[in-house]
Amino acid sequence: MKKELPDGWEWKKLGNVATVGAGNGAPQGDNYYENGEHPFVRTSDVGQYGQTICLKSPRDKLNDIALEKFKLKFWPKNTLLIPKSGASTFLNHRALLGEAAYVSSHLATVIPNNCLLPEYLYYWSLSLDAKHLTPNTNYPSLKLSDIESANIPVPPLETQHHIVSILEKAEENKKMRAQADELTQQLLQSVFLEMFGDPVTNNKNWDTKKLKDLCLDIYGGGTPSKSKSEYYDGEIPWVTPKDMKQDFISDSIDHITENAISNSSAKVIPSDSLLMVIRSGILKKKLPVAINTCDVTLNQDMKGFVFDKKIVSPLFMLYYFKSYQKYLLNRVRSVTADNLEFQQIKMIEVILPDIELQTKFAAIVNKLKQTNEQQKKSSTEIDTLFNALMQKAFNGELIAE
Repeated sequence: MKKELPDGWEWKKLGNVATVGAGNGAPQGDNYYENGEHPFVRTSDVGQYGQTICLKSPRDKLNDIALEKFKLKFWPKNTLLIPKSGASTFLNHRALLGEAAYVSSHLATVIPNNCLLPEYLYYWSLSLDAKHLTPNTNYPSLKLSDIESANIPVPPLETQHHIVSILEKAEENKKMRAQADELTQQLLQSVFLEMFGDPVTNNKNWDTKKLKDLCLDIYGGGTPSKSKSEYYDGEIPWVTPKDMKQDFISDSIDHITENAISNSSAKVIPSDSLLMVIRSGILKKKLPVAINTCDVTLNQDMKGFVFDKKIVSPLFMLYYFKSYQKYLLNRVRSVTADNLEFQQIKMIEVILPDIELQTKFAAIVNKLKQTNEQQKKSSTEIDTLFNALMQKAFNGELIAE
């Protein structure tokens, strides 16, 4: 049942106050992107709220060859972008085009008419939970008709301006917290370089060993059959690249059963291992690595390294790869997906400082980890308050206060 709105507000079907559409298929082939100048937005460019409200300068740029061959629509600035397919959490990512651009067919496009502010539409869309719009949890996807039929409360434009102003100020707190987390990472990176030097040039002349010789085991990942939904009703974390957004993994979005492990190539990775993404589009920009704080399994796009702790600290190796990633990403090659050549990774010559010095560094990391946990709790509280504020904003309670 729709909530009663204040005077001057109206419930509208989104399709009646905005034009809903979708982008075009991505041209296949590097020749369509070489020396490109025309922005082409993919789903991976669309971030969670608080990250990229106005999206500018996407990673890919189309060239004139692509535009001459394919009939692609050019979407105007302030078009709202909503992913149509992917994990349910990813479907809740949103962005406004900060500049006119070409858009992938995996993105729904929403152009507001003159009764909606683009920023108001953006903030309202964050409350449009994809889980309530898609019935298939294994392969979730949004239909344009479902987006069009969503009910949006439409207040007068003056009220929309007021709501946007309040939510923008609240979102600044979220950004400041994210900046604090980033500064913590930069501090640890600086401490690593001060203690151990550049891991590529080895300017402190440490002894080295091949990565494979530092490991007691190296595990590959595996994906249980998606046709067996019962495989995904378990409690064992099944880590995929979408989980690799933090340094320490204690859980995952998806979980599998013991039976799923028995009937697939998935293996249990012991805690305190190093997890690494070796195949993903994210490798164009960064190398996701993390330490698992509990036993986990991995999908086929990842590897798990179990180190001999007598000679190397997992925390040292975590920041080793953070410092080494720029050099390593130069080895990324694109076939059907962006991937690292794993045989080359195993042969990397890793600097090997004294284990006592590594342990001292690990103690610093653990100390800052405690601080980060406090920051994470603060971030959760800020998120909760922001979500409550949005709920009030779109049922008229915020303006009434």
